[in-house]
Amino acid sequence: MNEAIYLSGYISVYTAIIAGNRKIYKVFLDRERFDKVMKSKYHFPEKKQYSLLKKQCDRLHIPTSFVKSADMPELFSCESGGISAQVGERNYNTVEELLSLDKPFLCAIDGIEDPYNFGQVLRSFYASGVDGVIVPKRNFFSAAAVVARASAGASELLKVASTDDMEYFCKNAVEKGLRLVATGAEKGAKDLFKTEFSRPLCVFLGGERRGISKKVMEYCDVTVEITYPRNSAMALSASSAAAVVAFEIGRRLS
Repeated sequence: MNEAIYLSGYISVYTAIIAGNRKIYKVFLDRERFDKVMKSKYHFPEKKQYSLLKKQCDRLHIPTSFVKSADMPELFSCESGGISAQVGERNYNTVEELLSLDKPFLCAIDGIEDPYNFGQVLRSFYASGVDGVIVPKRNFFSAAAVVARASAGASELLKVASTDDMEYFCKNAVEKGLRLVATGAEKGAKDLFKTEFSRPLCVFLGGERRGISKKVMEYCDVTVEITYPRNSAMALSASSAAAVVAFEIGRRLS
């Protein structure tokens, strides 16, 4: 039997519900916090959150349960806001579904291992207008609560496909007419801010340690890098670099 998966916090739980990418078994509310908020003359944002959450649970017939956080500490982290949910595994899209989108702006992650960084990257992708994300076939969502919280719920809303053969994905993407773009401070890399981009497109971003694999690089038409106004040996983190790249390209494509 699979270990129970819990998401905590309003944004994580609410986005999981409206996204519909995983089964929601039950929503838990901290009785003491709920009573305190509802009896208060203030706490208007939290009252609205409870109202929206209840509306979605009623609409989808998701059971809710009031519990004492002291009795079930595994449900409520210090940042949960008294809201938690037991959920099923995240459902992925297929690679074919993403490649079949109309002139998509896709991003592929190759080499990012930490679930918090993964969530941060997905948050930037979603906000910048990325249509779908391709990840290596491993269970990035095994740390579902971390990923959902770090992404502010974007991990639940984005179309995500996984593949155990990134090279095969590249081959299919090229056959579908997508332009493949790598990112990295490689010899001959072009300035991100001076490079032209057009749909359909897939941008590859690597992790800080091992970056993008050589096999994937061979399929890419061009490699772009972020040029820094200040000459410094300190490079941006993978999540920060992903935000710059996604927003700059998203701005050009909009």
